[in-house]
Amino acid sequence: MISIEEKERYIKERLGLTKLNNQGCLMKIVKYNSYSDIIVEFQDQYKYKIHTNFGVFKNGQLKNPYYPEVFGKGMIGEKYNKDKLKECSAWHDMLRRCYDEKYHITKPTYKECFVCEEWMLFDNFYEWIHNQDNFNKWKSGYKWCIDKDILIKGNKIYSPETCCLIPENINSLFTKRQNDRGKYPIGVSCYKQENKFIARVNNPFVSGCETIGIYNTSEEAFYAYKKRKEDIIKQVARKEYEKGNIIKRCYEAMMNYQVEITD
Repeated sequence: MISIEEKERYIKERLGLTKLNNQGCLMKIVKYNSYSDIIVEFQDQYKYKIHTNFGVFKNGQLKNPYYPEVFGKGMIGEKYNKDKLKECSAWHDMLRRCYDEKYHITKPTYKECFVCEEWMLFDNFYEWIHNQDNFNKWKSGYKWCIDKDILIKGNKIYSPETCCLIPENINSLFTKRQNDRGKYPIGVSCYKQENKFIARVNNPFVSGCETIGIYNTSEEAFYAYKKRKEDIIKQVARKEYEKGNIIKRCYEAMMNYQVEITD
């Protein structure tokens, strides 16, 4: 048991003391009652406070939940339980697609993608996804995706304004597989037997790939593909909207989707 004089001396010496934690974050003792009863505040824009003891502070062991530890960008935050959450896994995967250099080796198209500043904090992403009309279906469904491409074609940013929740079968409709296409437009390949061009489309309403027809030029084949592909997208949009699987904005975007020869 320390004396009152010693306690007062420790308070005077230690109150206001600053130190870098093991993450390199500056922290400060803002309240000191005793060795085992102190309040530490991290000196950044979030001003996160935590109750701890002086030994942990002194050793730099306190973790700042607002330190960008996920791929050097993402902050876990403090509001929600992150253990084994589907929401946390989805957020982590989103950051990985944008900022993991190893991932870009096999998925180079994601090199140009990025996450908005708001979603760098998991707490904000968590609240957004819980406010989606079809959240419960995404939460309980195994094959669901967070899509950034349908609402705004060619979009590169993950954000509340550009993303929606969709079943995986819709996501696969918009997969272009550019590395496997060759020199012809999307949906077109050379029909060597007759020196013509064949148009094919993946159709979820039939088994496997649907052959649309054979054409004299690659352009004719593409426009046949374009018409059929857009028809299929509209069919899927109507079906999934009726089921309540997609929001109205997603439905409208799919109904107005245009396949381009440059896709």
